[in-house]
Amino acid sequence: MNNFKYSIKLLRPKQWVKNLFVFGPIIFSNNLMNLELLKRNFITFISFCCISSAIYILNDIVDRESDKKHPIKCNRPIASGKISLLQASIVGILLCLISLSLAIIQDKFIFIIICLYVINNLAYSFKLKNIFLIDILSISLGFILRVLSGGISTTVQVSRWIILCTLFLSLFLGFGKRRNEIIVLGENASSHRQNLSQYTENLLDKFITITLTCTIMSYSIYCILGSYNDNFIWTSIFIIFGVLRYYYLMYSKEVGGNPAEIVLKDKQLFNCILLWGFTCIAILSI
Repeated sequence: MNNFKYSIKLLRPKQWVKNLFVFGPIIFSNNLMNLELLKRNFITFISFCCISSAIYILNDIVDRESDKKHPIKCNRPIASGKISLLQASIVGILLCLISLSLAIIQDKFIFIIICLYVINNLAYSFKLKNIFLIDILSISLGFILRVLSGGISTTVQVSRWIILCTLFLSLFLGFGKRRNEIIVLGENASSHRQNLSQYTENLLDKFITITLTCTIMSYSIYCILGSYNDNFIWTSIFIIFGVLRYYYLMYSKEVGGNPAEIVLKDKQLFNCILLWGFTCIAILSI
């Protein structure tokens, strides 16, 4: 039973929240009630859940030694020795095969996006995560690929403003994560990851403020210029509250290391996202 528990933990199911970006295009295009497109979108979502879990397993294998020195990451299944490297490798390979199979059955372009996602994450795991700024841009690319795959699976052309909004939001979350790592690790930050010596708390504070502002502005401009319904501007209220709530939690509670966990744990943030989704659907249904 314990082995099964740690096997599930290895997949990091809480992180699947990030894959909900796949549903962005079907919501914004008012096709959520189209069952055929929704089915295709859901399969794409499952494909990303499988491949993202496979990538997390790879990261845990690569980072197992540095994770042992981290006060929180040392409890991960591989770093703690609860799951062997062989077991983790088998699970990761199976998940990768399932993901690629689901993608190729759907559309060759979704398959290509999944492959690009894998390539980007392999580059991140072995090289990019140690390069200042490039590490965060690599993470952001993963979110953009999710949105693009959602557009392809629903035959919707993704707005350039939504791509920009996704970019800035993911940068905002990424810089917040680095800030949390520096605070938690303190003097040991650079030994955990090389490029953390180049990030300073003061610099990250400025990056976070810039990307937060750009997130709100790009989404607001999308509502005015790129949406199918003029009333969509009202949904910006939830975006503003959501990012400011996250900003508040980041600075008052010193969190930010795990965005998915924060969304699931903070009731105000979670309810804000739900209300945003329901409001989007209600406005587009009018």
